[in-house]
Amino acid sequence: MQPAILMKYALELYSSFNPKTQTLDSYLSDTLGDCDSSTAPPSNITLKQILYSVVRFKPGIAAFLKHYFYDNAGSVLRADYDMYAIMLCLCLFRIEDIGFEQFSVFCMCEEPTKMAAFLGYLFDTSDKSPVQCSVKQEWCKHYDVTYIEKELIAKITSLENDMKGLINKLVSKAQGMVAAQEEKEKKAQIVVTKSKGTVPVPFNITKPRPRRVPEPIRINNDVKVGNEPDYLDRTSLEEIEAEKAARLEDVRLQTRKKYEESKEQPFKFHETRSNIDEVRREIEERREAELQFDASHRKPLPDFKRFNATVKLNAAAILREDALFKKKQAEEAKLIQNYEEELRDSTEFYRWRNTMEEHDHLMKMEQVKSKRMQAVASAQNAKDAKYRQFVDNKAVADLIKEEGGLIGQQRVLEKEKDVVINRQLVKEIKEVEEKAPRKAEAKVFRERQQVRKTQKEELHEAWEKKLQEDEVEQRRKMDKIMQLRTHIVHKPEVKVFDPTTCAGLGLLDEMSLVEMEERLKINQTREKNEEMEKRRAIIAERSIKQAQLSQRINNIKRIREAAKTSNMEARQQKKMNEKLKAEREEQALRVKEVALAAKLMEEREERKMEMGSLMDEEERRKKNQMFQGAATHQVEETHYDQLLLGREREAKQRKERAQSAALVYEQTKVVARNVVEKETRTKVAAKKKLYKQKDDEIKEKRQDLLLKNKAEVATKKYKFAVTRQKEKEIKAMTVDRNVYAQTINDMSLTLAKTHEARRSKNNVANFLMSD
Repeated sequence: MQPAILMKYALELYSSFNPKTQTLDSYLSDTLGDCDSSTAPPSNITLKQILYSVVRFKPGIAAFLKHYFYDNAGSVLRADYDMYAIMLCLCLFRIEDIGFEQFSVFCMCEEPTKMAAFLGYLFDTSDKSPVQCSVKQEWCKHYDVTYIEKELIAKITSLENDMKGLINKLVSKAQGMVAAQEEKEKKAQIVVTKSKGTVPVPFNITKPRPRRVPEPIRINNDVKVGNEPDYLDRTSLEEIEAEKAARLEDVRLQTRKKYEESKEQPFKFHETRSNIDEVRREIEERREAELQFDASHRKPLPDFKRFNATVKLNAAAILREDALFKKKQAEEAKLIQNYEEELRDSTEFYRWRNTMEEHDHLMKMEQVKSKRMQAVASAQNAKDAKYRQFVDNKAVADLIKEEGGLIGQQRVLEKEKDVVINRQLVKEIKEVEEKAPRKAEAKVFRERQQVRKTQKEELHEAWEKKLQEDEVEQRRKMDKIMQLRTHIVHKPEVKVFDPTTCAGLGLLDEMSLVEMEERLKINQTREKNEEMEKRRAIIAERSIKQAQLSQRINNIKRIREAAKTSNMEARQQKKMNEKLKAEREEQALRVKEVALAAKLMEEREERKMEMGSLMDEEERRKKNQMFQGAATHQVEETHYDQLLLGREREAKQRKERAQSAALVYEQTKVVARNVVEKETRTKVAAKKKLYKQKDDEIKEKRQDLLLKNKAEVATKKYKFAVTRQKEKEIKAMTVDRNVYAQTINDMSLTLAKTHEARRSKNNVANFLMSD
């Protein structure tokens, strides 16, 4: 595979690799296929090694490129980050494997200006260079200082002279390419003009414009009339009316005669020959007879007066009902006490409060209705705004599409330029490929033979030395084991247990096994007696509670009977009140219906009188027109002129109202914006003040808590010291009182320490023997 194609493919692999979703091995196996077998393609092996190296040394590469992009921000593109990462990895970490000549070939595949600037920045070995100062400090966060100085910086220093020659070649190539391009353009007489940049302009969508008032439609007032008719002299108004009445009477008689029914066979327009309507009516009547919509209940209600329902109450229900009754008694007593102390009944207040709550509920429902109307209006406004935004976005999209077309044309020109450059690079690489690979292979083969020979000799010497050291160590261990075995002697120990004697350790509650069993029997007897006493007490307490529950049940029954009578009277009174209320509402409705009927009758009469007057006026106007035909043209012209002037006045008034409304709207927006800004500043100031108060409170509480913790710690230390001193005094007092027990205790501790030391020695000896 050619070096340019290989670098391009490596760049695509590294750019598309995502370590969050896939491992490196699985990614390479999916994209490249076989990379590890003996029959794998060399290009796949090379790509795998390059990608593994870039991922492995990613921290050091990122540290260098961060400073490189920062120092050369005006001349370096962020899009070339992956390319620089691959070239840095090949230059610093893989140049011994590929060789300087192959690295030069890879550099020649890229743009010479970029590679010349990159290599000049990397192989600057002066004391104040970025690699010696800032990049080295950044590398120290990831690698050891010794590795940086002896491997990375030493490698840069050793390759400095070779890299200067490569940089000179790259600069010469870049200058030659520029000169060739200029010569080519001069010969072709191509004038390259730089396109103007896009100047962003903000959208003008915040300034409302008043709606333009359309110009009024001009009405043509020209009326063309002929000569004055001469039939007006041959007739009169009375003759015309008589002819009209006679004509109408003839038409009426003819129409009535046309629709008269025959006596022999009268018409039956509302009947049909089919009996489906009669069958349908019979079926519907039969179904309606089966329905019982007027019944109050599907099944008759049970009569609870004939038998009493059995209700089983538990203790919780009895206590709950008794507590409810006591609560009501307490409330009634409190009302009576307030009435006695204040000489005022609060029933009227509660009634007023209920009325006001109902009024508040009605007001709330009206507010809900108004809010719904406002929501509908705001939804319509949002819909209009969304449509306007859609139109604006469409205009912006059209502009972007146009710019995209221009950018596409520029990209095509750049691709043609890259094709010319790549063809030149291919020619140069083909010339190098014929000789360079064979020389590099022979050199690598000789170096590897020398390294293998040296490593084989060193391995043989190290193996012989290791055998000698193992033999000496084995003899030393055997001598140590023999010495330890001479000091180990096992003594038999026989112990006899006596249940009537104690251990003799000098403890406070020390006793023998026999004494312990006797005391255990005494304790069991005492616990049985206590249990019997508790059982008797529980039985007595249960009997007392049962009596109290019986008393409460009787009280509850009495209360229920009283509540039943009271509720029945209240229900009857409620029914009577509802009936009276319905009668009053019905009476008021009748009165309103009568008033409404009278009002409608008056309106009908007024409308009828108005229509009569209009008809009389129309009749009079027609007569005047008939007798004054000569002045018809002048009257109509004057009438149309007045109409046109009226329309012009209306248009002018609408325009003035629209302008004044727009002005008021702008002023309102300014006032609202000032109010919002003022409220925002007030809220921010209040919030800052609140946060400051909270911070001060937190600091004070934190200081108090710190002082409290210090005081608690000091108190605990003091108590601990006092307790320790008391324990020491008690221990000294115990030792003085029982010297024999202390002596036995000391002997036991000495014996235990001796046994532990022997056990440790045995464990060491067993471990050495196992080795």
